[in-house]
Amino acid sequence: MRDHGPHGGLILKLIRERIGFTQEQVAEMVDIPLRTYQRWEARQSEPEFGTVFVICECVFKVELLDAITIAREYESERKRAG
Repeated sequence: MRDHGPHGGLILKLIRERIGFTQEQVAEMVDIPLRTYQRWEARQSEPEFGTVFVICECVFKVELLDAITIAREYESERKRAG
């Protein structure tokens, strides 16, 4: 089975929380409805890869590869814990 990597919403949530932005702030900065952003983080819908890239690199100022690594580590820790 192929590993597609962590869900885009998880990546956004983890990085957003680390840098201290609210969901409202991010949604406003990228000009999307708050509910859309909330659905991404709740994994109710999947943001497009390009959107995750732009938010990570341009809004959060974090390289996407670093953000993916953080999300993978988080998922590994959760699997070990539970």
